[in-house]
Amino acid sequence: MRAAAFIVIAIIVFAIFNFTAIRVLLLVHPRRTRVIIAAAVIGNLMWLCFPLLRTLTPMGRITRAVFGPPWFAWNVFAILYSAFALIVAILWLPFLRRMSFARVARWPSRIVLTLGLVASVVGVYQALVPLRVEHVPIEVERLPAAAVGARIALLADLHVGLFTRRSRLQQFFETARDLRPDVVVLAGDLVDDDPYFVRKLLEGTRFLDPHTPLLAVLGNHEMYGDPDGVIGGLRGSRIRLLVNEGIALRSLWLAGISDYAARQKDLAPDIARAVNARPPATLPILLAHQPKAFDEARSRNIPLTLV
Repeated sequence: MRAAAFIVIAIIVFAIFNFTAIRVLLLVHPRRTRVIIAAAVIGNLMWLCFPLLRTLTPMGRITRAVFGPPWFAWNVFAILYSAFALIVAILWLPFLRRMSFARVARWPSRIVLTLGLVASVVGVYQALVPLRVEHVPIEVERLPAAAVGARIALLADLHVGLFTRRSRLQQFFETARDLRPDVVVLAGDLVDDDPYFVRKLLEGTRFLDPHTPLLAVLGNHEMYGDPDGVIGGLRGSRIRLLVNEGIALRSLWLAGISDYAARQKDLAPDIARAVNARPPATLPILLAHQPKAFDEARSRNIPLTLV
């Protein structure tokens, strides 16, 4: 009942932003009516496919992969453009009798739309093409001598899905391999909801040194789909999935927790359980997907949390 109420409220809110953005766009840019309507239709097709979102079927996978990104992009745009329209409307009020709203808003709207388009192109390029590696030196008090100089390669939010390129996964894992880490950690959102893509993820891991430990924790997108399916798919595989448990490495205890989006009680994140099993001489490091883990980790005097 609560989920249904949330969905209804979300639809109403998004409908308001959509109506506002479309109405203002048509008023300010009447010559672009076809383009505006086409963009709005494509951006909202996902609403019609909502019943397929939770279905782990070929049709559900195609629907999420094809209509999900335009839906997200359009609705973010609708919210931001509605805010822009409100600001322009407030500034237009003093000129109410002398100038039309469309005339006042036309050039600011063109500038905003142009900047948004450029930013989108740059953002997509940055997400799909270059690969940046950040080297982060970390100083930890009371670090065991055996752990001095340990290297941890952290990758997060791979979101392996229908359109994930195998060459891109190869690039990720070869780059991690070339860093010569003591351990590689995948910090959640391994796949895009569906455990069907675990196989593709595991294929990509073959480009990593087979002797390098590869650990992972669950993220919210595993919880949105079928977390038990992901857990089952990774059981006994190249990836050692940590679900409220830990593993010892060079006098470190790498404790991985489940994700805060879990709906099953047995998959709720449990830092105490993940950390308390550690041998006394090891230093705990918490592995999580969401920054929500920081506060509790700090209260438990865990010196380092990686997300």
